[in-house]
Amino acid sequence: MKITSTILAVLIGSCAFAQMKFPAVSSHSEVEQKVGLTEFEVEYNRPNVNERKVFGKLVPYGEVWRTGANENTVIKFDQPIKVNGKELAAGEYALYSIPNKDEWDVIFYKDTKNWGNPKEWKESNVALKVKGATTKSMNNKTETFEIRFTNVTPQKADLVLAWENTTVVLNIETNTISTVLKMIGEQLNENSSARDFYNSANFYYNNKLDRNQALKWVNIALEKDANAPDYYKELKEKLEKEKY
Repeated sequence: MKITSTILAVLIGSCAFAQMKFPAVSSHSEVEQKVGLTEFEVEYNRPNVNERKVFGKLVPYGEVWRTGANENTVIKFDQPIKVNGKELAAGEYALYSIPNKDEWDVIFYKDTKNWGNPKEWKESNVALKVKGATTKSMNNKTETFEIRFTNVTPQKADLVLAWENTTVVLNIETNTISTVLKMIGEQLNENSSARDFYNSANFYYNNKLDRNQALKWVNIALEKDANAPDYYKELKEKLEKEKY
């Protein structure tokens, strides 16, 4: 009886101190995107409009904004990139912005451990600041703040920030071509597989690189694999016919 009473008391105590769970006002989101060989990840919180006037009021023009809600919006990527033509080293950055009517300043900030804006803004932590033109559409409202990647190719993509009636687009470029060219130069040799020769030729063809070199490689692929898939021969025909 004493043991039973003790167990009951523990259970009652546990219930009394159980952590209550409430939904977040701003939903948490994570976005992953591969652009060529570069892995991107964005982690952020998504506030809602909730019938408020956002830009110019809730988010004042000309002031630093956390580009989301709660803790820092963080963007990570594992290889160096260009943003609007400006170089940015691989790493992890807080994404801040300074909204204005016609364009935003978007800031990649080295310190990612803040709740909202840093207590002390340090210019030494600004890895990159770029401008992004705004597009406004009164007929297309984004209720929940969104960060997304669009127009994704093996070399580039657009990073889109959208909320209320405003959209800002940043152009992202990766070093896919130079990375692959270096890999081919270092690793492709006479002992490589037919598949490696075909893939190298196909990469050259898709990126309009040295056509004669691509044709040489696809011929080697066909020699190495007597039962090569038809698309090996199709690539050879394209390289023989097309001039670029």
